[in-house]
Amino acid sequence: MVIHGDGHMKKVVLCSGAEHLSESFANAGCEVFSSMENYDGKRFFMNSDVYSRLPVESLSGEDVVVVQSATLSQSNGEWYTTQDRIYELLEFLSILHEPYIVTPAGHKRYDYSGMDPVGSVEVVYTCMPCAKQDHACLTGEVNSAKLAIDLTLSRSERVHIIDPHPPTTLQWFGDLVEQGKANVLSMTEQLITGALADLPDAVILGPDEGAAERLGIQSFSKSRISSVQSTISGSFDVRGDDVLIVDDMVLSGGTLRRTREKLKELGARRIGAAITHTMPVWGGEENLQKIASAFEGHVYAANTVYTETFKDTAFDCTETIVSSVL
Repeated sequence: MVIHGDGHMKKVVLCSGAEHLSESFANAGCEVFSSMENYDGKRFFMNSDVYSRLPVESLSGEDVVVVQSATLSQSNGEWYTTQDRIYELLEFLSILHEPYIVTPAGHKRYDYSGMDPVGSVEVVYTCMPCAKQDHACLTGEVNSAKLAIDLTLSRSERVHIIDPHPPTTLQWFGDLVEQGKANVLSMTEQLITGALADLPDAVILGPDEGAAERLGIQSFSKSRISSVQSTISGSFDVRGDDVLIVDDMVLSGGTLRRTREKLKELGARRIGAAITHTMPVWGGEENLQKIASAFEGHVYAANTVYTETFKDTAFDCTETIVSSVL
């Protein structure tokens, strides 16, 4: 049973990106809600607009936690973009803050009457939106991650993020954490523990400097050629050793596979990968399938993003959310 200060349960509202966690939340004692479908039985209209409708009668006056995985992935056979996920979340927050009763009043005419909003709303991002754009590298570039978080906080009291890409040393994000508006959750320790059960003496390394800064571990150096191409440099004495590569997210998988190749050149024995966010790309999950194949069963991933590739082996992030937020 998940209970907060005044003795009654918080209620959990799952956006499309988090609906694969429904059973886990229910098993943890949470009352779980999600959006209904439109009159076509879908969550999209034909022009790609996202449809949202929540059972507000059951949520009025309640303290609510809304959960979303804000990246490209499938839900019930439909592909959602990052922007779809962000807008859907904003729709949910709008419904919860300004609910009303709709009564038919004739042909295409309706009467609207107000009802009590929810008591409080916090948001959990199992995967942060726009993680590849958390700071500007060129004059005139947008900081999409900051924009998404600012929009989220405009309609909620606090946002919790599992293994966010920006470190707290990045000023805008560090300020939000210091102010108590953002809270960092992590699956990293759980993934490493699971990996070390299989590779007990593994040397732990990061694939690039970003992982080193976020996780406080040694890493290789990465030079980016394009958004999907990079070179890996650096050397470690790993001959005959097992190695575990730890990172917060994988997109194309190129960096991870090149890091594995580099370690093989250095004489490493078995090589595993612990990754919080395994993210599909446009067209499907071929990138993730290549990773699964290359690491020969030694991929330790969380289910912060739903994937067909790792759905049966992923570590469940629900316990982290329940113990830290609810």
